[in-house]
Amino acid sequence: MPNQIDRLSSQSGQGQTTCHSCQRLSVVIPAFNEEQRLPKAVAAVTAYLTKQTYASEIIVVDDGSTDGTANVVQELIRTHRDLKLLRLDENQGKGAAVKTGIFASAGDFVLFADADQSTPIHQTDKLMPFLTDEGYDIAVGSRGKKGAEVGRSQVWYRRLAGKLFGCLGRALLYRGIVDSQCGFKLMTREAAQSIFRRLSSPTAIFDMELLVLAGKFGFSVAEVPVEWNHDPDTRIAYNMRKSVRIVWELLRIKFRHRVWWSVRVRTWPRSKHQTAERQQ
Repeated sequence: MPNQIDRLSSQSGQGQTTCHSCQRLSVVIPAFNEEQRLPKAVAAVTAYLTKQTYASEIIVVDDGSTDGTANVVQELIRTHRDLKLLRLDENQGKGAAVKTGIFASAGDFVLFADADQSTPIHQTDKLMPFLTDEGYDIAVGSRGKKGAEVGRSQVWYRRLAGKLFGCLGRALLYRGIVDSQCGFKLMTREAAQSIFRRLSSPTAIFDMELLVLAGKFGFSVAEVPVEWNHDPDTRIAYNMRKSVRIVWELLRIKFRHRVWWSVRVRTWPRSKHQTAERQQ
């Protein structure tokens, strides 16, 4: 991945950041043909971040879009000082886009969020305390945990497909997490760098591999109920061929990481002893 990042085109209204250590939160937004939704998303994220006491940056990763996504972001950079653009030459998948943004981020904490803002950026307020106050390494937004506020729901067949793949993921890969696919996850820099260095799935189910790696390496995960509204203009389509590919991808992840039994994700804060063990 580092050699791939070297080939990326990066744009910034203020040039290169001179004080990476000043960054507190990096928000990574993967984007494929998102010229219509990005202006609203960037405006919402910027409005939220400017109210916070910590420094921040927004990284949009253009995943080989064929529309004007890159041009839109470049125009937004003119008025959004902390907005950056990374571009992949061709469409590689959501997992690859998020991974690219993670490695380019400078924050102590890294959040990746979908361009449709199905989970509004202000839900960061719910996730952040689990990392800063409770000692968790990862906080994942959840539509399935008690307390989640689901407004506009998906059509029935998408809900069914999501539940089936969720059940399959829990059966093959991980245990302890209800909703793996909500596109709103916050991580410490340590967890993000360690996990994404080993993450291999470029697809939209990279979240499942993320949880496998979190479980294997002892990172603690908090599943947090959040607000969520389905956007009908989704980039994720379900059909039989894609369903078969997803199953094969789950099996590939299983055998790549030698997950003979489902990995139990730690859902409690790590202890200092656990941290020392992992660093050895």
